[in-house]
Amino acid sequence: MNVLDHTKAHQHFFEEMTRIPHGSFHEKAYSDYLVAFAKDHGLKYIQDDMNNVIMYAPASEGYENHDTVIMQAHMDMVCEKDKDVDFDFESDALQLYIEDGWLKAKGTTLGADDGFGVSYMLAILDGEYPHPPLECLFTVQEEVGLCGALGLNAANIHGKRLINLDGGGETSTCTTSAGGANIIAQRKLERQAIQHPVYRVCVSGLSGGHSGEKIHEEKGNANKLVARILKAISKQGTIALSSVEGGMKDNAIPREASATFSCDLNRSKLHEIVFKLEQDMKKELEFSDNGVKVSLAEAQAETVMSQEDTMSYVNFMTLLPHGVHHRSMSIEDLTTASMNAAVVTCDQDNLMVNCSARGALESYIDTILEEVALLADVFGFEHHKEARYPAWSFDAQSKMRETLQRVFKEMYHQELVLQAVHGGLECGVFKAIDADMDIVTMGPVAESVHTPQERLDLASFDRTFDLLCEYLKEL
Repeated sequence: MNVLDHTKAHQHFFEEMTRIPHGSFHEKAYSDYLVAFAKDHGLKYIQDDMNNVIMYAPASEGYENHDTVIMQAHMDMVCEKDKDVDFDFESDALQLYIEDGWLKAKGTTLGADDGFGVSYMLAILDGEYPHPPLECLFTVQEEVGLCGALGLNAANIHGKRLINLDGGGETSTCTTSAGGANIIAQRKLERQAIQHPVYRVCVSGLSGGHSGEKIHEEKGNANKLVARILKAISKQGTIALSSVEGGMKDNAIPREASATFSCDLNRSKLHEIVFKLEQDMKKELEFSDNGVKVSLAEAQAETVMSQEDTMSYVNFMTLLPHGVHHRSMSIEDLTTASMNAAVVTCDQDNLMVNCSARGALESYIDTILEEVALLADVFGFEHHKEARYPAWSFDAQSKMRETLQRVFKEMYHQELVLQAVHGGLECGVFKAIDADMDIVTMGPVAESVHTPQERLDLASFDRTFDLLCEYLKEL
């Protein structure tokens, strides 16, 4: 049964997308869907080894002599769900519903980021909308470091005018975005027998969010809060970690984290320490993340880490930077450098911490990575860097932007907002491929992306598609 209005092509293609798993690194099935679409529509296409897809559409009648326009969106989504939701992102279709004009998915992310962009392109290619020659780029692995865009063969990209369909907000367009990189810290573990009672501490109830868009909002970081609790307990007793985990994606502020540990303190003392810290956290996060909860319960484990491994992790996480590093002195409320202590995992033999650095300048990124690397060295963690992607710097002159501003004002009777963002966009990659590329971004209103509360404004989804169609007519 359909939830969306399938008489509207962009809504039809969006719902079709939600029925096919397409999380990062698992885009093959949807990539093949795009190939089948291209074949059905008689379009020339390329599907590369990463599963990026490029479709080439000839110009509409009367647009044969117009310069080519590239439209681009990423097909992968962030896969986050509420902990009590039974859902497999590699096999299950998203469970859509509409509430007060907003499209949502039950207990999971929706994938509006960037399903709306993909659906817009398919709707244009499926319909009879006037347009110049088109190159439609559907990229993979954007949410894990813009990997698909970085892996594209530049020889297959011919246009010099690009519409990135990953810039939300309807009434704004992005003019610059951050670059970034990940640094992975790992430590080999020594295991030993358990000598004291075992407990599990959990931090939950945090709102999380996109680590580019929300990092300045003082959201709680569950990984950091669990480490803070462990540090406080270790100052009054002896602890030995059995396991620790938190966060799911490097570009999402971690909403939940937990640690299982043994401790020589009695249960009432532990509860006293944890209760005091929970009250402190609630007070500190009262106006930014007031749902924080901390629980402590008896648990079971087979082994624990050595004291050296335990305290190396606790101290490393205690000192690990998280949050805003720099703010712009020229653009109000713009973060220009940040770090997200994003994901912690461990098994019997290894402990891993994944950190995501962002910066408007390459030097900002380098500095944050160096800080984390030095901390890792001090506390006995091996480390390596990965998923580096470039920033997109502001272009003072842009014919694409000027045209979009004119079309927007004619349709909306107001000025288009020009917005610099701290999130990473594939625009920087395409600018690096061709320094003369003229780029704008477009997208509807979507909120709480990268969280299970993600939602898409359906009226905005429709209006922005109309704006895109009018814009293409003017190019």
